[in-house]
Amino acid sequence: MTREHLQAANRALLDAIETPPETGMEAELDDLAEQLWYLATEKERPPDQGRLERVQYRLTVLREQVHGRRSELVARAIDEICACREQAQAAV
Repeated sequence: MTREHLQAANRALLDAIETPPETGMEAELDDLAEQLWYLATEKERPPDQGRLERVQYRLTVLREQVHGRRSELVARAIDEICACREQAQAAV
């Protein structure tokens, strides 16, 4: 289930990138979306908590710099990462 949360976070970020207006944050959002896609689909082992925390922190900072629908989508990605982290901690 953790991979599904990461895929949902990736989709939210891709939607945020496509949401106008352009703010200059698209490249960073794309980088984070790419990292989440890698963790969800290509990495064999589950992602470590430190890496997820770093991605979550970067998204929290970005959320303060964007507005409207884009901010909502970034918040959704953060929520999905939180759910993924909680699920991973519960499995330990």
